[in-house]
Amino acid sequence: MQGQRGIILIGIILLIGLFAAQIQAEPTVKLHGFTQATVIKTQDNKGFVFDFDRVRLIAKGKLNDLAEYKLQVDFMKTDTDVDKDGETPAIIKDAEIKIKVYENIKVSVGKFKTPIGMEFCASGAKLDLVKRGLGQALVFERNVGAMVHASKLGQIGFGFAAGAFNSGPNQANTVGDPAKGNDYTVAGRLSINPQKVVYVQTYFGSALTSVDQQESVSIFGVGTHVKLMKELSIKGEFMSRTDAQNNDADGTDFYAQAGYLLHPGIEPVVKYEQLDVTNDAMDQANITVGFNYYLNPDNIHQTKIMINYVESDLDGQDAIQLMVQAVF
Repeated sequence: MQGQRGIILIGIILLIGLFAAQIQAEPTVKLHGFTQATVIKTQDNKGFVFDFDRVRLIAKGKLNDLAEYKLQVDFMKTDTDVDKDGETPAIIKDAEIKIKVYENIKVSVGKFKTPIGMEFCASGAKLDLVKRGLGQALVFERNVGAMVHASKLGQIGFGFAAGAFNSGPNQANTVGDPAKGNDYTVAGRLSINPQKVVYVQTYFGSALTSVDQQESVSIFGVGTHVKLMKELSIKGEFMSRTDAQNNDADGTDFYAQAGYLLHPGIEPVVKYEQLDVTNDAMDQANITVGFNYYLNPDNIHQTKIMINYVESDLDGQDAIQLMVQAVF
């Protein structure tokens, strides 16, 4: 019933927004995307392997004064039938419609990222290292649903997000039964960003189930990003997931990361991360040392070269990673 009430509330807010203002603007469209070419050698592999991480095409724009849209596809997923949510085509990363209901408050419907995980919710084109961290084994990933969200409210830059999604997110897609009518994935996030120097967020979610002999999956976490002296950037995040059905995703993840701009186009980055789950064989601790070269310091993520060395406490998991990114 809680999930149903949440969906009804989102529907009411959406209707209020639609009737609150007149539709006047002409539709717009903007095409952009990015390519990430990689060269990777792991300790168990004698040679370097050339590949791509992401090949994305994105269309987004405004339909009118109240509505905007986003469609993102990943050509690296053309041979993967079903995405991590267990339902939608993997090639469709985002299919989102946003309705403005008041000032900076919007309602999104469709497929998009759940508000779980600071690193996960960062754009794949704006990462500080070649790969996202070990915590991606715990987050809820993208899903189909509806979410109310806002940002940059007040002097402290308050933001929030609250959504209801289909049952069974990433790593929990066997939890719940859509036919039951009560088995939704719910997720929320609260954040502040005072003076754009310190950003702090906390998030929480649950994959609900009414299936016999199943337990709901819950997750919570906190993350922060601090910018000092314009050159120094510090990030950290902790998350904890309780998942009785999956020992590989039942546990905690923590990372601390620092980057320093030696020059507008040169940035070394260091990250420590530790994943600790019920299945001891999946426990892992990594130290990553990275070097980023930004070809356009005025737009650092437009064209960049990233070189990482990953030292892992698991046998055979040390790696050298190189990525060249172009955003258009």
